[in-house]
Amino acid sequence: MENELNNDRGAEARSLIRNERHGVLSTISRKVSGWPFASVTPYALSAAGEPIILISEIAEHTKNLRADPRASLFIQDSKMIQDPQAGARITLMGRATPVPESEQGDARRRYLSRFPQSESYFQVHDFSLFRLSIEHVRFIGGFGEIYWLEPSEVLQRDTDPLARYAEGICKHMNKDHPDALILYCAAFSNLMVDAAEMIGIDMHGFDILARIGSESRRVRIEFPSIVSTSEEVRSVMVAMLKQAKDKALES
Repeated sequence: MENELNNDRGAEARSLIRNERHGVLSTISRKVSGWPFASVTPYALSAAGEPIILISEIAEHTKNLRADPRASLFIQDSKMIQDPQAGARITLMGRATPVPESEQGDARRRYLSRFPQSESYFQVHDFSLFRLSIEHVRFIGGFGEIYWLEPSEVLQRDTDPLARYAEGICKHMNKDHPDALILYCAAFSNLMVDAAEMIGIDMHGFDILARIGSESRRVRIEFPSIVSTSEEVRSVMVAMLKQAKDKALES
Protein backbone atom coordinates (compact mmCIF):
# COMPACT_ATOMS: atom_id res chain seq x y z
CA MET A 1 0.00 0.00 0.00
CA GLU A 2 2.83 2.39 0.93
CA ASN A 3 4.60 1.63 -2.37
CA GLU A 4 1.42 2.43 -4.29
CA LEU A 5 1.09 5.77 -2.48
CA ASN A 6 4.73 6.57 -3.19
CA ASN A 7 4.24 5.74 -6.87
CA ASP A 8 1.24 8.08 -7.00
CA ARG A 9 3.21 10.88 -5.37
CA GLY A 10 6.12 10.28 -7.71
CA ALA A 11 3.82 10.40 -10.74
CA GLU A 12 2.25 13.64 -9.51
CA ALA A 13 5.67 15.14 -8.90
CA ARG A 14 6.94 14.10 -12.34
CA SER A 15 3.86 15.59 -13.97
CA LEU A 16 4.41 18.91 -12.19
CA ILE A 17 8.08 19.07 -13.21
CA ARG A 18 7.26 18.11 -16.80
CA ASN A 19 4.35 20.51 -17.29
CA GLU A 20 5.92 23.63 -15.81
CA ARG A 21 8.57 25.67 -17.63
CA HIS A 22 10.07 27.96 -14.98
CA GLY A 23 11.34 27.60 -11.45
CA VAL A 24 13.34 29.47 -8.82
CA LEU A 25 16.98 28.43 -8.86
CA SER A 26 18.88 28.86 -5.60
CA THR A 27 22.66 28.65 -5.36
CA ILE A 28 25.18 29.37 -2.61
CA SER A 29 26.48 32.90 -3.03
CA ARG A 30 30.17 33.37 -3.60
CA LYS A 31 29.97 37.16 -3.19
CA VAL A 32 28.07 37.01 0.12
CA SER A 33 29.63 33.86 1.51
CA GLY A 34 27.23 31.14 2.65
CA TRP A 35 24.04 33.03 1.83
CA PRO A 36 21.42 31.59 -0.56
CA PHE A 37 20.97 33.44 -3.86
CA ALA A 38 17.77 32.86 -5.85
CA SER A 39 16.23 33.95 -9.14
CA VAL A 40 13.67 32.74 -11.68
CA THR A 41 15.02 30.50 -14.42
CA PRO A 42 13.55 28.58 -17.37
CA TYR A 43 14.40 24.88 -17.48
CA ALA A 44 14.17 21.92 -19.83
CA LEU A 45 14.50 18.24 -18.94
CA SER A 46 17.06 15.60 -19.80
CA ALA A 47 16.00 12.16 -21.00
CA ALA A 48 16.07 11.06 -17.35
CA GLY A 49 13.95 14.01 -16.23
CA GLU A 50 16.75 16.09 -14.70
CA PRO A 51 16.43 19.89 -15.06
CA ILE A 52 18.63 21.57 -17.68
CA ILE A 53 19.26 25.31 -17.43
CA LEU A 54 21.01 27.77 -19.73
CA ILE A 55 23.01 30.50 -18.01
CA SER A 56 25.66 33.05 -18.90
CA GLU A 57 29.21 32.94 -17.59
CA ILE A 58 28.71 36.42 -16.12
CA ALA A 59 25.58 35.39 -14.19
CA GLU A 60 25.79 35.15 -10.41
CA HIS A 61 24.48 31.58 -10.55
CA THR A 62 27.33 30.49 -12.81
CA LYS A 63 29.93 32.04 -10.53
CA ASN A 64 28.29 30.38 -7.55
CA LEU A 65 28.04 26.96 -9.19
CA ARG A 66 31.65 27.02 -10.35
CA ALA A 67 32.63 27.45 -6.69
CA ASP A 68 30.01 25.11 -5.17
CA PRO A 69 27.66 23.04 -7.38
CA ARG A 70 25.03 22.53 -4.67
CA ALA A 71 21.72 24.06 -5.73
CA SER A 72 17.97 23.71 -5.51
CA LEU A 73 15.18 24.34 -8.01
CA PHE A 74 11.73 25.25 -6.67
CA ILE A 75 8.80 24.59 -9.02
CA GLN A 76 5.13 25.36 -8.35
CA ASP A 77 1.84 24.79 -10.13
CA SER A 78 1.38 27.96 -12.20
CA LYS A 79 -2.37 27.34 -12.45
CA MET A 80 -2.61 27.93 -8.70
CA ILE A 81 -0.66 31.18 -8.66
CA GLN A 82 -3.58 33.06 -7.05
CA ASP A 83 -3.51 30.65 -4.10
CA PRO A 84 -0.03 29.09 -4.28
CA GLN A 85 -0.16 27.33 -0.91
CA ALA A 86 -3.15 25.31 -2.08
CA GLY A 87 -1.31 24.02 -5.13
CA ALA A 88 1.43 21.47 -5.67
CA ARG A 89 5.07 22.51 -5.45
CA ILE A 90 8.40 20.78 -5.31
CA THR A 91 11.99 21.53 -4.35
CA LEU A 92 14.69 19.58 -6.19
CA MET A 93 18.03 19.60 -4.38
CA GLY A 94 21.25 18.45 -5.97
CA ARG A 95 24.42 19.48 -7.76
CA ALA A 96 24.33 21.54 -10.96
CA THR A 97 27.28 20.92 -13.27
CA PRO A 98 27.99 21.70 -16.94
CA VAL A 99 26.45 19.24 -19.39
CA PRO A 100 29.24 16.99 -20.78
CA GLU A 101 30.35 17.71 -24.35
CA SER A 102 29.07 14.30 -25.51
CA GLU A 103 25.54 15.21 -24.35
CA GLN A 104 25.48 18.83 -25.53
CA GLY A 105 23.58 18.07 -28.75
CA ASP A 106 20.70 16.31 -27.04
CA ALA A 107 20.53 18.87 -24.21
CA ARG A 108 20.47 21.75 -26.69
CA ARG A 109 17.69 20.11 -28.72
CA ARG A 110 15.63 19.56 -25.59
CA TYR A 111 16.13 23.14 -24.41
CA LEU A 112 15.23 24.66 -27.78
CA SER A 113 12.18 22.41 -28.02
CA ARG A 114 10.82 24.24 -24.98
CA PHE A 115 12.33 27.64 -25.67
CA PRO A 116 12.87 28.13 -29.42
CA GLN A 117 13.30 31.86 -28.88
CA SER A 118 16.57 31.05 -27.08
CA GLU A 119 18.34 30.04 -30.30
CA SER A 120 20.35 33.27 -30.32
CA TYR A 121 21.80 32.51 -26.88
CA PHE A 122 23.58 29.49 -28.34
CA GLN A 123 25.36 31.78 -30.78
CA VAL A 124 26.84 33.67 -27.83
CA HIS A 125 29.81 31.76 -26.48
CA ASP A 126 29.45 32.75 -22.84
CA PHE A 127 26.21 30.80 -22.32
CA SER A 128 26.42 27.24 -20.97
CA LEU A 129 24.02 24.40 -20.25
CA PHE A 130 24.00 23.04 -16.70
CA ARG A 131 22.20 19.92 -15.46
CA LEU A 132 20.90 19.46 -11.93
CA SER A 133 21.66 15.95 -10.67
CA ILE A 134 18.92 15.42 -8.09
CA GLU A 135 19.88 14.11 -4.64
CA HIS A 136 16.92 15.14 -2.44
CA VAL A 137 13.27 15.93 -3.19
CA ARG A 138 10.68 17.75 -1.08
CA PHE A 139 7.18 17.51 -2.55
CA ILE A 140 4.02 19.23 -1.33
CA GLY A 141 0.85 18.13 -3.10
CA GLY A 142 -1.39 20.60 -1.23
CA PHE A 143 -2.47 21.27 2.35
CA GLY A 144 -1.18 18.48 4.58
CA GLU A 145 0.38 16.51 1.70
CA ILE A 146 4.05 16.93 2.54
CA TYR A 147 6.68 14.32 1.69
CA TRP A 148 10.35 13.66 1.19
CA LEU A 149 10.74 11.54 -1.95
CA GLU A 150 13.62 9.57 -3.36
CA PRO A 151 15.13 10.96 -6.59
CA SER A 152 14.28 7.67 -8.31
CA GLU A 153 10.59 8.34 -7.64
CA VAL A 154 10.55 11.59 -9.62
CA LEU A 155 13.03 10.84 -12.40
CA GLN A 156 11.79 9.31 -15.63
CA ARG A 157 11.66 5.54 -15.37
CA ASP A 158 12.63 5.09 -19.03
CA THR A 159 14.18 7.12 -21.81
CA ASP A 160 11.64 8.61 -24.18
CA PRO A 161 10.81 6.09 -26.94
CA LEU A 162 9.64 8.91 -29.23
CA ALA A 163 12.94 10.80 -29.20
CA ARG A 164 14.05 9.37 -32.56
CA TYR A 165 10.71 10.23 -34.21
CA ALA A 166 10.12 13.67 -32.68
CA GLU A 167 11.67 15.83 -35.39
CA GLY A 168 9.89 13.99 -38.21
CA ILE A 169 6.51 14.09 -36.46
CA CYS A 170 6.81 17.83 -35.85
CA LYS A 171 7.73 18.51 -39.49
CA HIS A 172 4.83 16.37 -40.72
CA MET A 173 2.26 18.05 -38.47
CA ASN A 174 3.45 21.56 -39.32
CA LYS A 175 3.48 20.89 -43.06
CA ASP A 176 0.34 18.78 -43.48
CA HIS A 177 -1.89 19.44 -40.46
CA PRO A 178 -1.55 23.06 -39.26
CA ASP A 179 -5.34 23.36 -38.92
CA ALA A 180 -5.39 20.36 -36.59
CA LEU A 181 -2.89 22.07 -34.29
CA ILE A 182 -5.20 25.07 -34.03
CA LEU A 183 -8.09 22.76 -33.12
CA TYR A 184 -6.00 21.01 -30.45
CA CYS A 185 -5.32 24.39 -28.81
CA ALA A 186 -9.01 25.25 -28.76
CA ALA A 187 -10.21 21.89 -27.48
CA PHE A 188 -7.55 21.02 -24.91
CA SER A 189 -6.28 24.43 -23.76
CA ASN A 190 -9.33 26.64 -24.34
CA LEU A 191 -7.25 28.95 -26.53
CA MET A 192 -8.44 30.44 -29.80
CA VAL A 193 -5.23 30.93 -31.76
CA ASP A 194 -4.41 32.37 -35.17
CA ALA A 195 -1.60 29.95 -35.98
CA ALA A 196 0.13 27.02 -34.33
CA GLU A 197 3.42 25.19 -34.78
CA MET A 198 4.37 21.89 -33.14
CA ILE A 199 7.80 22.37 -31.59
CA GLY A 200 8.19 19.23 -29.51
CA ILE A 201 6.68 15.85 -28.71
CA ASP A 202 7.40 13.11 -26.19
CA MET A 203 5.67 10.04 -24.81
CA HIS A 204 3.50 12.16 -22.51
CA GLY A 205 2.29 14.86 -24.92
CA PHE A 206 3.33 17.61 -27.29
CA ASP A 207 4.27 21.28 -27.27
CA ILE A 208 2.83 23.94 -29.55
CA LEU A 209 4.04 27.48 -30.19
CA ALA A 210 0.74 29.32 -30.70
CA ARG A 211 0.31 32.79 -32.13
CA ILE A 212 -2.50 34.94 -30.75
CA GLY A 213 -2.51 38.29 -32.50
CA SER A 214 0.99 39.71 -32.15
CA GLU A 215 1.86 37.49 -29.18
CA SER A 216 3.27 33.97 -29.05
CA ARG A 217 2.52 31.47 -26.32
CA ARG A 218 3.73 27.97 -25.58
CA VAL A 219 0.95 25.41 -25.14
CA ARG A 220 1.46 21.97 -23.62
CA ILE A 221 -1.10 19.28 -24.49
CA GLU A 222 -0.96 15.94 -22.68
CA PHE A 223 -1.83 12.61 -24.28
CA PRO A 224 -4.57 10.62 -22.49
CA SER A 225 -1.99 7.87 -21.95
CA ILE A 226 1.69 7.23 -22.64
CA VAL A 227 2.55 6.52 -26.29
CA SER A 228 5.61 4.54 -27.35
CA THR A 229 5.65 4.34 -31.15
CA SER A 230 4.97 6.59 -34.12
CA GLU A 231 1.94 4.42 -34.95
CA GLU A 232 0.52 5.01 -31.47
CA VAL A 233 1.10 8.74 -31.89
CA ARG A 234 -0.90 8.74 -35.11
CA SER A 235 -3.74 6.75 -33.55
CA VAL A 236 -3.95 8.95 -30.45
CA MET A 237 -3.72 12.21 -32.37
CA VAL A 238 -6.43 11.13 -34.82
CA ALA A 239 -8.69 10.31 -31.85
CA MET A 240 -7.87 13.65 -30.21
CA LEU A 241 -8.60 15.49 -33.45
CA LYS A 242 -12.02 13.85 -33.66
CA GLN A 243 -12.67 14.90 -30.07
CA ALA A 244 -11.53 18.44 -30.89
CA LYS A 245 -13.82 18.63 -33.92
CA ASP A 246 -16.76 17.36 -31.87
CA LYS A 247 -16.12 20.06 -29.27
CA ALA A 248 -15.97 22.69 -32.00
CA LEU A 249 -19.37 21.60 -33.33
CA GLU A 250 -20.87 21.78 -29.84
CA SER A 251 -19.72 25.35 -29.24
